[in-house]
Amino acid sequence: MADLIIKPNPSTGNKLILQDQAGNAVLTTGDSVGAAIPTISGNLTVAGTLTVEGATTTIESVTLTVDDKNIELGSVDSPSDTTADGGGITLKGATDKTILWENDTDSWNFNQNIETSTTTKVKQKGAFMQNSFHQSWVMGG
Repeated sequence: MADLIIKPNPSTGNKLILQDQAGNAVLTTGDSVGAAIPTISGNLTVAGTLTVEGATTTIESVTLTVDDKNIELGSVDSPSDTTADGGGITLKGATDKTILWENDTDSWNFNQNIETSTTTKVKQKGAFMQNSFHQSWVMGG
């Protein structure tokens, strides 16, 4: 099998352009090969493991679908409750809606109310919690 050698073309400003059979660009690097940011137009399929390294990964998508039923957050070399502290999920809105782990209280904290259907029950340590009603009385005098 021969090696594939790709050389930048000075006539394109040293951009690397891969084209499909119709001549449409499907991968284009920026201003210079090596220091460029590739752009892929169309669909991209990665057969195998995809590893993304960097401080920020941005996914601009309407729907993110994950087939796996488990999503790991805070996956570091030596995970602990301390490294998990403050981790969770943030839904952006007029104000952030969050579910965050608080190590000091050993609990998940919600910054919004939690509402269940009338047929759903909540368990605490394996036992269903009883309905409770808070009533306020105003005494005149």
